[in-house]
Amino acid sequence: MLKQRNYLLPVMILIANLLLGCAGTSTQESTGEYLDDSAITAKVKSAFVADKQVKALDIQVTTFKGAVQLSGFASSQQEIDQAVKLAREVPGVKSVKNDIRRTPQTTGAYLDDSAITAKVKSAFVADKEVSALNIKVETNNGVVQLSGFASSRQEIDQAGALARNVQGVKLVENNIQLK
Repeated sequence: MLKQRNYLLPVMILIANLLLGCAGTSTQESTGEYLDDSAITAKVKSAFVADKQVKALDIQVTTFKGAVQLSGFASSQQEIDQAVKLAREVPGVKSVKNDIRRTPQTTGAYLDDSAITAKVKSAFVADKEVSALNIKVETNNGVVQLSGFASSRQEIDQAGALARNVQGVKLVENNIQLK
C-alpha cells in the first residue's frame, strides 16, 4: 500500500500539469476553445454551402473564442446580409464581425488579384513578426483585405505595411483583430 502512495503524488502532479497546459489565456485559446471554434467555423461554412445565395468559396470565416469574423468579397448586399444572418444562427457564435466587401470582378482582374494575394502571403511567410497562418488575405481589383487575429498591435501594423509594399496593391483594408 505504501508503494502505491509513492506513485500517486507524481501521477497527480503530471495530470495537473497536463490540464494547466491546456488552459487558455486572453490571447490564446485553450484546447477545448480551439476545438469549439473549429466546429463553429465548419458549421458557418456548411451553412454557406447549403445556401444558394451565398458563395461559400468567396467568404472567409475565422473564429476566436466564439467571435466569428467574416471577410472576402460578395457580388451583392443581399449576399452579405445573408452570410451574416447565417453565421449568427450557428450555435455557439457569440458575435459576428462583418468585413465582407461588395464588388464585381472580371476574369483578368481575378488573375491579377490571385498573384497579389500570393505575393502578400509570401511576404508574411518571410517575415518573422507576422504569423502567416493566422491572417487571411483576399484581393479584389487590387484592394487587399486582411482579416484574422494577431497577438500584438505591432503584428497588425507589420502585416499592413508588408501588404502595402506589394506591387499592384491599390489599397489595404486591415481588419486584423487582436486576440
